[in-house]
Amino acid sequence: MSRITARVAAMQLVYEKLSGGHGGEDSLQMVYDELREDGVSGVDSVGKNEPGEEDREYIARTLEGVLRNRYAIDEKIAGAARGWTLDRMPMVDLTIMRLAVWEMLYVPEVPGNVSISEALEMTERYSDPDDKKFVNGVLGTILRDLEADKKTEA
Repeated sequence: MSRITARVAAMQLVYEKLSGGHGGEDSLQMVYDELREDGVSGVDSVGKNEPGEEDREYIARTLEGVLRNRYAIDEKIAGAARGWTLDRMPMVDLTIMRLAVWEMLYVPEVPGNVSISEALEMTERYSDPDDKKFVNGVLGTILRDLEADKKTEA
Protein backbone atom coordinates (compact mmCIF):
# COMPACT_ATOMS: atom_id res chain seq x y z
CA MET A 1 0.00 0.00 0.00
CA SER A 2 1.19 3.49 -0.74
CA ARG A 3 2.28 5.86 2.00
CA ILE A 4 -0.24 8.44 0.77
CA THR A 5 -3.03 5.98 1.60
CA ALA A 6 -1.71 5.58 5.13
CA ARG A 7 -1.39 9.37 5.40
CA VAL A 8 -4.99 9.84 4.31
CA ALA A 9 -6.13 7.28 6.87
CA ALA A 10 -4.05 8.97 9.57
CA MET A 11 -5.44 12.38 8.60
CA GLN A 12 -9.00 11.12 8.83
CA LEU A 13 -8.38 9.51 12.22
CA VAL A 14 -6.73 12.68 13.58
CA TYR A 15 -9.73 14.65 12.30
CA GLU A 16 -12.14 12.24 13.98
CA LYS A 17 -10.22 12.23 17.27
CA LEU A 18 -9.99 16.03 17.41
CA SER A 19 -13.70 16.24 16.61
CA GLY A 20 -14.56 14.15 19.67
CA GLY A 21 -14.61 10.69 18.07
CA HIS A 22 -12.79 7.56 19.15
CA GLY A 23 -10.32 7.09 16.30
CA GLY A 24 -9.97 3.38 17.12
CA GLU A 25 -9.87 0.12 15.18
CA ASP A 26 -13.49 0.35 13.99
CA SER A 27 -12.79 3.84 12.68
CA LEU A 28 -9.68 2.65 10.90
CA GLN A 29 -11.62 -0.12 9.14
CA MET A 30 -14.35 2.37 8.19
CA VAL A 31 -11.75 4.78 6.79
CA TYR A 32 -10.25 2.04 4.61
CA ASP A 33 -13.70 1.02 3.39
CA GLU A 34 -14.43 4.64 2.46
CA LEU A 35 -11.06 5.04 0.75
CA ARG A 36 -11.79 1.93 -1.30
CA GLU A 37 -15.21 3.29 -2.28
CA ASP A 38 -13.61 6.62 -3.24
CA GLY A 39 -11.14 4.78 -5.47
CA VAL A 40 -8.02 5.93 -3.62
CA SER A 41 -5.06 4.12 -5.16
CA GLY A 42 -3.41 1.45 -3.07
CA VAL A 43 -6.47 0.52 -1.02
CA ASP A 44 -8.08 -1.78 -3.59
CA SER A 45 -5.17 -4.21 -3.35
CA VAL A 46 -5.35 -4.52 0.43
CA GLY A 47 -6.68 -7.81 1.77
CA LYS A 48 -9.12 -8.54 4.56
CA ASN A 49 -6.48 -8.01 7.28
CA GLU A 50 -6.05 -4.41 6.28
CA PRO A 51 -4.09 -2.29 6.65
CA GLY A 52 -0.73 -4.04 6.84
CA GLU A 53 1.49 -3.92 9.91
CA GLU A 54 3.75 -1.21 8.47
CA ASP A 55 0.76 0.99 7.68
CA ARG A 56 -0.75 0.38 11.12
CA GLU A 57 2.52 1.44 12.75
CA TYR A 58 2.70 4.59 10.65
CA ILE A 59 -0.94 5.47 11.35
CA ALA A 60 -0.63 4.85 15.10
CA ARG A 61 2.66 6.77 15.30
CA THR A 62 1.17 9.67 13.36
CA LEU A 63 -2.06 9.80 15.34
CA GLU A 64 -0.21 9.70 18.65
CA GLY A 65 2.45 12.16 17.48
CA VAL A 66 0.03 14.76 16.18
CA LEU A 67 -2.16 14.56 19.28
CA ARG A 68 0.77 14.64 21.72
CA ASN A 69 2.46 17.59 19.98
CA ARG A 70 -0.67 19.44 18.90
CA TYR A 71 0.09 22.67 20.75
CA ALA A 72 3.62 22.99 19.35
CA ILE A 73 2.30 22.16 15.87
CA ASP A 74 -0.55 24.66 16.18
CA GLU A 75 1.90 27.33 17.31
CA LYS A 76 3.90 26.86 14.11
CA ILE A 77 0.76 26.98 11.96
CA ALA A 78 -0.59 30.06 13.73
CA GLY A 79 2.75 31.84 13.34
CA ALA A 80 2.90 31.10 9.61
CA ALA A 81 -0.75 31.89 8.87
CA ARG A 82 -0.49 35.62 9.22
CA GLY A 83 -3.88 37.23 9.64
CA TRP A 84 -5.63 33.92 10.32
CA THR A 85 -6.57 32.30 13.60
CA LEU A 86 -6.78 28.54 13.87
CA ASP A 87 -10.50 28.64 14.60
CA ARG A 88 -11.14 30.43 11.27
CA MET A 89 -9.40 27.69 9.26
CA PRO A 90 -11.43 24.85 7.79
CA MET A 91 -10.96 21.81 10.07
CA VAL A 92 -9.90 19.60 7.16
CA ASP A 93 -7.18 22.05 6.10
CA LEU A 94 -6.00 22.44 9.67
CA THR A 95 -5.85 18.67 10.17
CA ILE A 96 -3.90 18.20 6.94
CA MET A 97 -1.45 20.93 7.97
CA ARG A 98 -1.06 19.43 11.46
CA LEU A 99 -0.05 16.12 9.90
CA ALA A 100 2.47 17.76 7.57
CA VAL A 101 3.95 19.95 10.31
CA TRP A 102 4.25 16.94 12.62
CA GLU A 103 6.29 15.19 9.94
CA MET A 104 8.46 18.27 9.38
CA LEU A 105 9.16 18.65 13.09
CA TYR A 106 9.38 15.05 14.31
CA VAL A 107 9.99 12.70 11.36
CA PRO A 108 13.39 13.63 9.92
CA GLU A 109 13.39 10.73 7.44
CA VAL A 110 10.52 12.40 5.53
CA PRO A 111 11.75 15.44 3.58
CA GLY A 112 9.70 18.56 4.23
CA ASN A 113 8.90 19.03 0.55
CA VAL A 114 7.40 15.51 0.48
CA SER A 115 5.19 16.35 3.47
CA ILE A 116 4.01 19.49 1.70
CA SER A 117 3.39 17.70 -1.59
CA GLU A 118 1.31 15.00 0.09
CA ALA A 119 -0.59 17.63 2.08
CA LEU A 120 -1.45 19.44 -1.12
CA GLU A 121 -2.74 16.20 -2.68
CA MET A 122 -4.97 15.63 0.33
CA THR A 123 -6.16 19.24 0.29
CA GLU A 124 -7.13 18.94 -3.36
CA ARG A 125 -9.03 15.72 -2.70
CA TYR A 126 -10.70 16.45 0.66
CA SER A 127 -11.04 20.23 0.82
CA ASP A 128 -11.76 23.11 -1.50
CA PRO A 129 -9.10 22.96 -4.25
CA ASP A 130 -8.65 26.72 -3.88
CA ASP A 131 -7.37 26.08 -0.34
CA LYS A 132 -4.20 24.55 -1.80
CA LYS A 133 -2.63 28.01 -2.13
CA PHE A 134 -3.25 28.78 1.52
CA VAL A 135 -2.03 25.37 2.74
CA ASN A 136 1.03 25.59 0.50
CA GLY A 137 1.82 29.10 1.74
CA VAL A 138 1.54 28.17 5.42
CA LEU A 139 3.52 24.93 5.08
CA GLY A 140 6.14 26.56 2.84
CA THR A 141 6.68 29.31 5.41
CA ILE A 142 7.08 26.74 8.18
CA LEU A 143 9.55 24.68 6.15
CA ARG A 144 11.63 27.76 5.26
CA ASP A 145 11.68 28.81 8.93
CA LEU A 146 12.77 25.33 10.02
CA GLU A 147 15.51 25.22 7.40
CA ALA A 148 16.72 28.70 8.42
CA ASP A 149 16.81 27.58 12.07
CA LYS A 150 18.94 24.56 11.13
CA LYS A 151 21.40 26.78 9.28
CA THR A 152 21.80 29.10 12.27
CA GLU A 153 22.32 26.14 14.59
CA ALA A 154 25.09 24.74 12.37
